[in-house]
Amino acid sequence: MNHVEMTRPQPDLAIVRLTGAGKYNLMSYAMLHELWTTANEIQSDPKIRAVVVCGSDAHFSAGMNLKQDEIKGYRDLTTEERLAVHAIGARACAAWEALDAVTVCAIEGYCLGGGLAFSVVCDFRVATSETVLGAPELVNGMSMSWQSLPRLVALVGPARTRKLVMLADNIDAQTAHTWGMVDEIAESGEAKATAEKLAHRLLGIPGAPLRMTKHAIGQAANALNHAVSYMDLEQYVTCQATDAHGDALDAFFKGR
Repeated sequence: MNHVEMTRPQPDLAIVRLTGAGKYNLMSYAMLHELWTTANEIQSDPKIRAVVVCGSDAHFSAGMNLKQDEIKGYRDLTTEERLAVHAIGARACAAWEALDAVTVCAIEGYCLGGGLAFSVVCDFRVATSETVLGAPELVNGMSMSWQSLPRLVALVGPARTRKLVMLADNIDAQTAHTWGMVDEIAESGEAKATAEKLAHRLLGIPGAPLRMTKHAIGQAANALNHAVSYMDLEQYVTCQATDAHGDALDAFFKGR
């Protein structure tokens, strides 16, 4: 794989690293396809009981790479083609959320947009004192997709989700910790090591009750998620047709 690396430091633990574009570790549709494939690989191996997900040493991910052809050339795609392209985001997130293995996300630096959306499908999040989390989609004429909104509401509540998504306010790690979005705060550069320590604590708990409890909590918190977000893909593609979205992308490519 070119955009996702998986290593196995021990049989029951996997480390998955996102290797995106540029210094901000930007995501791509190719990466999302590899994340979906990786989730299926992990799920097919019952020996893997914990997974640590990380980005680059500097940044987890500042979101989707707007320069990739699927975004830069979106005007050339039909509605059906756009739906087919964008569907992989929700599919990858759902596959990771459904894993039997417990997942710990290690967040250095920026965790924005698609990076944030992917991080909240994990069971635990470890950030650093320099982490910045945010969802800039609306100010760019897009809607939050990948069925992320109900996950955020379940995690931090409706008022804080409004502040994060509707106002597009970035938050620091301490605020995220107070909100319950982040479980632990590590020193800069130590997110992955701290996440691995948490993963080892989880591996010390018997597998069957841990797995059942993970899924029970998920069902209790997210039982209606699909019912309230099953058309967010269509909503996203609708937003692509607005002048606000086109103007925002044009301004980005012109460097404004």
